[in-house]
Amino acid sequence: MRPRIVCPSAEGDFTELFAAEPLRSRLAAIGEVGLAPDVPDEAELVRRVAGADVVLLATHLPDEALLAAAGRLRLVSFTGTGAASYVNLDLARELGVTVTNVTHYGDQAVAELTLALMLAAARDVPAGDRAVRAGQWAGWSGRELAGSRLAVLGFGGIGRVVARLGVALGMRVGAWDKVTDPQAMAAAGVEPLGWAQAFDADVVSVHLPLTDETRGMITTAELDLLRPGSILVNTARGEILEPGALAARLARGDVRAALDVFDPEPLRPDDPLLTVPGTVLTPHLGFRTPAALARMAEGAVGNVEAFLSGVPRNVVV
Repeated sequence: MRPRIVCPSAEGDFTELFAAEPLRSRLAAIGEVGLAPDVPDEAELVRRVAGADVVLLATHLPDEALLAAAGRLRLVSFTGTGAASYVNLDLARELGVTVTNVTHYGDQAVAELTLALMLAAARDVPAGDRAVRAGQWAGWSGRELAGSRLAVLGFGGIGRVVARLGVALGMRVGAWDKVTDPQAMAAAGVEPLGWAQAFDADVVSVHLPLTDETRGMITTAELDLLRPGSILVNTARGEILEPGALAARLARGDVRAALDVFDPEPLRPDDPLLTVPGTVLTPHLGFRTPAALARMAEGAVGNVEAFLSGVPRNVVV
């Protein structure tokens, strides 16, 4: 019996990518394919997953869906890197469900948005846009990034591209990573930094993966180390920051933050990040370019092919 492969939700427009050639033919060659035409409610999502052997996942997967599919579901092919934010990995392991992810598809896209956020915060681009639209023509001084110090937290794929862009811009770049690679850093023109030392910079850019170890890793103590006038950029995961700590630091009015990720997402209407001074906010769009999305979809389908051929790759659990 051919496996049933489903993408249970059209969230994120991935069904359009999977429905286009050559991905549709590749999926059809290995199983019966069901691509959702809509974004279902939770009950319908659970129903769709319950009838699947393989799930192409681009949305949150409720525990109820995993439990409903127990005994049949074999693989969740997540269309991204941070599967832990969308799938209960412990429950998947308990049920014998393999979870795979896709890495490095968005390194360039996220790094470029990181640079855009740095520049937007340094020159207060959003305020300038609002002023012109309101008929105002009073300028203000911003800051140049060339010559300033950039600290990159996490020297993985995205962090390395950000470091390269910072060097090209004329910034003095340092990086912290749990596993320091001095040779790679030296080759990139990057100085290894200690954890506390990294927060004594003009721009601190977060590129850590979300794990049990990194959840809440940036606390009030680290944020208190930020020098006046500095900018914190986060295009990684909102959960890496201690809840409420960044809003409290921004309320003092002497640092800025440029954020593409939050906890929770979307932001609640009463979230203080919406009203504290000195923020530039975007709706988790770092990876959203046509090229990055195509690489992501290709990777997710490749993971299904590899799993069904008996040589799974990119396994999270």
